[in-house]
Parts: sequence; structure tokens; C-alpha cells
Amino acid sequence: MRSFERQLITLCGAALLAAAPAPALAIGAEEDAKTLFARGRELRSAGQCEQAVIAFRSALEIYPEGLGALRNIAECEEEMGRYASARRDWWDLRRAALQSNEAKYAGWSEDAELRYRALGNKVGTLTVRLHGAEGRSPVQVVLDGKPLDPRLLGVALERDLGAHTVELFYGGAAPILERVELTPGASRDVTLTVPAPLPARDARAPDAAPAPPSSSGVRTGGYIALGVGGAGAIATAVALAVRASAVSKVEDGCSPAGGGGYVCPRSLQGDYDTGKTATTLAGVFAGVGLVGIGAGVTLLLLSPSEAASPAPGKPPVAELSLTPSPAGLGSRLLVRF
Repeated sequence: MRSFERQLITLCGAALLAAAPAPALAIGAEEDAKTLFARGRELRSAGQCEQAVIAFRSALEIYPEGLGALRNIAECEEEMGRYASARRDWWDLRRAALQSNEAKYAGWSEDAELRYRALGNKVGTLTVRLHGAEGRSPVQVVLDGKPLDPRLLGVALERDLGAHTVELFYGGAAPILERVELTPGASRDVTLTVPAPLPARDARAPDAAPAPPSSSGVRTGGYIALGVGGAGAIATAVALAVRASAVSKVEDGCSPAGGGGYVCPRSLQGDYDTGKTATTLAGVFAGVGLVGIGAGVTLLLLSPSEAASPAPGKPPVAELSLTPSPAGLGSRLLVRF
């Protein structure tokens, strides 16, 4: 025998050995599925269809050729009033039975189609529509906690009876939520609208020129400065008058001393102190008056001539009150608007 023939026989033998465990795996899966199926039948007999459906679905996943599990699922869902789910499973059973060559499943496709049609008037339909999503960032519709395929928007979907939730996630702080109650034979429409984006609060047109500065503040400052300057001038005049009165009393009642001083009796000591205080205040008020008037005139001259005039009303008023105090002459400057 040639070496080529020997190599071919060796390869074929290896392939047969590799394929040999497959039937054993299939048999093991079928046995596990039978165990789960039996558990599901026990639960269903005990009236626990909810748990029975879980066992039947596990059996179907392990061994899809076992159509008995799918039939029991459809019957359990029908018993629980989940007519839409039962219709889907009956239709899946019809299709699987038509494709099966097992004699034990003969006639199952007809039975499944009859049950599918019999439940048609017991289901409700829900249609979800979406508006305002054109040109927006991706949005997502969630139906009963599961994302809805965008291709199903606008399509009447069979759903089980009872309450359903439809949520729209569009990037906002919270999703838009709609609740719908389906009754037998009802057809409900839910239209979700994506909110328009809010305009930026500080947005400004790109070609907009900056607003010209207002001159009202400059003019107001000018009026205030003039008021303060006028009050300083008035206070200076009052201080000079008080000083002149005090000097007159001191000259009449006191004796001159060396160095330009006076020797005064104790009774004129207050007049002497008042004169000294008035002299100091006159210098201070004179400086305030000159600065205020100068600043006011400058501000009024610098304010734009086309600016709007100040709002009508009384101009600023400066008041100066002089009050006697133990140290001499006291004063208080008050500017009112």
C-alpha cells in the first residue's frame, strides 16, 4: 500500500474518532431537558405556572427539538392571561412543528394555529410614535424596561393585558414617562415628543456690536461730587462764622500774651477752644469743597453729550449740621438723593 493511501486512511479514522462523542453529547442534553420538562410538569400540576414556565424554557434552550416544552409554555401563559405572549409562542410552535419530521408532532401545527387565532380578540395592541427626534442626538424609547427597536416605532405591537410603561430618554435630567393600560381588544397609541433644546441664556448674536457704555453713572457721580463740594463750601462759611465769633469774644475778654497767645479767664476757655476747632474745621471743609466742586465739574464735562439725561427727580442734596460738643464744634455731613 502506498504511503498516500495510508495517510488518507489515518485521517479518515481520526475524523471518525473526533465525531464519535457527538451522539453522546446530544443524548446527554436530551436527558437533561427531559428532567427539566418533568419538573415543569410537576409545577404546572401544582398550579405554579410562573415557575413552570421557567423550567420549560430552560428545557427548550438545552434541547430545542423538544417541542413539548414550547407547547406547555404557551398553555401556561394562556392560563395566566398573558395572551399576547401565548400567541407568539403558539405561532413559534406552529412554525417548529411544520419543520419537524417527528411523527409525535403530527397535527401540532394545526392546533397551534387554532389557538393563535382564538386568542386574537383577547390581546391589546400598543403603537408608539416619536416626534421631534429629527436632527437631534440619539434618543431611545424603552417599553416595559426593554429598549424598543426603532424599526418598531409606528407599528401596532401585541402586548399582554394590564399596565405598560413607555419611557423616552433624550438626554434630559429625567426621561419622559407614559403609562398605558391595555384591555382586551383595545388599541392604544402613545406619541412621545422630544422637547426642543433650551436657548443659551448668555448667547449673543455673532455680529451684534457691544452695547455702548451708559453715561448715566458718570453724570450721577458728577452731581454727587457737586453736592458734596457745595456742602463743603457751606460748612466752611459756617466754621468761619463760628471762628469769628469765638475770636471776638477772646479778644474782648482775654489779655494778650507773648507769641500771639492770650491769657483768658477760665470762663472763656470754652470760647477759645471753639475758635481753635472752628479754624481746623474751616480748613478741612474748604479742602472738601474745592475737591468736590472740581470733581463734579470734571465728571459732567466728560460725560457724553448724547447720553440720556438723568431720570427726573430732585438733585442730590447735601446737608451739614453743626452741633456743640465737649471738645468744641461738632459736625455731620449728609448727602440725600
